[in-house]
Amino acid sequence: MLTITSLYAALFAVILLPITIRVGLRRIATKTWFLDGGDEILLKRIRSQANFLEYVPFALFLMALVKIGGASATYLHAIGGILLVSRVMHYITLNTNPIAMTRPISMAGTFAVFIMCAGWLLNAQIA
Repeated sequence: MLTITSLYAALFAVILLPITIRVGLRRIATKTWFLDGGDEILLKRIRSQANFLEYVPFALFLMALVKIGGASATYLHAIGGILLVSRVMHYITLNTNPIAMTRPISMAGTFAVFIMCAGWLLNAQIA
């Protein structure tokens, strides 16, 4: 069973809802139904939503593969926790202060999850 991966998938789904709603509310406020209409706030919201969606699904897929490969619950919670904190931090940073140090830190956390998963999967293939 993929209960731990499912837990993190559910948490990310819940987080994605307000992110998406914020984009929709800005579209309504600016009457912009396609692209960003030159509105910088809408553009930030669209890109931060897209950035979330560019990384989270693949990370969850990697987590599922790691679990299927036999990783421990502790390892999966470490990966999921790092990803959760990193992605929330990155979203907040993009929408408040995109040049803050929390941006590269949050990306490092996301990349760490990819590296941890890839390393675990590669090691499992070699062993």
